[in-house]
Amino acid sequence: MTDALLDIRNLQVCFSTDNGPVFALNGLDLSLRPGETLGLVGESGSGKSVTLRAILRLLRANAAVTGRIAWRGEDLMRASKARLQQVRGSGIGLIFQEPMSALNPVLTIGQQIDESLVAHGQRDRGARRRRALELLDLVGIPAAAARLENYPHEFSGGMRQRAMIAIVLAAEPKLLLADEPTTALDVTIQDQILKLLKRLVRDLGMAMILVTHDLGVVAETCDRVLVMYAGQVVENAPVARLFTHPRHAYTLALLRSVPQGGTARAPLQTIPGQPPRLDRPLEGCAFLPRCQYQEPACSRGRPPLVEIGENHLSACLAAAKLPPWTQTA
Repeated sequence: MTDALLDIRNLQVCFSTDNGPVFALNGLDLSLRPGETLGLVGESGSGKSVTLRAILRLLRANAAVTGRIAWRGEDLMRASKARLQQVRGSGIGLIFQEPMSALNPVLTIGQQIDESLVAHGQRDRGARRRRALELLDLVGIPAAAARLENYPHEFSGGMRQRAMIAIVLAAEPKLLLADEPTTALDVTIQDQILKLLKRLVRDLGMAMILVTHDLGVVAETCDRVLVMYAGQVVENAPVARLFTHPRHAYTLALLRSVPQGGTARAPLQTIPGQPPRLDRPLEGCAFLPRCQYQEPACSRGRPPLVEIGENHLSACLAAAKLPPWTQTA
């Protein structure tokens, strides 16, 4: 896609382990346009966080990465370490899942913002302090001058996440990678952080890839969604289309498992079984053992991701017979 900000083709990530090779990603394709918000959803172990780290080449040394990662037309797979360091932050910023682990506990918030500004070329001390105050104000942290002198442990969970976002914004990235940015936050704070991210993407003209388990978050935040399972994209669709006409059995199962209204004390619907182990060969569709719509052909090779409608891709051989999803009032 010539107009894509980020374009990934056939991305594979294989970890060497004591139990043999583990294919955490197996042939992922992804495209993102400027200003677009893309959601990555799926169970734990589906490859969502690995995708974000692979984009920035932040995986461990035992990871073998192949494929093409094109950032504004430049293949990051061929970029030097110096060039990758330039892209990290000023081009693509990463918001980690747990800010208490990502933030340095022995440096003040102001020092950590200052580090980011220095790393990306801001040399004037006074200008850095003014910019740090602007960033804290931008992310909704009150009394910014006093808060610059605080340490991460003096912030609440929601405030730490805001501080983490401020540090990422210091380099003025064009793309935000948000790895479950609302994990472990209460519902009210989750809503505040998500609204903050939406506003920043809109006001600063950024694009965003949002990793989440929460389909409600996807519905409210994203323009398009990739459903991932066992290291593969199994469905790719606009959000509105996906929520009314899911065309992969796994997507439909995820939607059905969302708590809904209706009969009091009705049991939740669950997805039977467990995701497959990735250190073992997968024959046929990876979701086959858990699927109620399986067909004989599902066991004969991996179903390809094909277009089944306008901007709608699915890797399900039973796509045509899946019922629409209707939420219980």
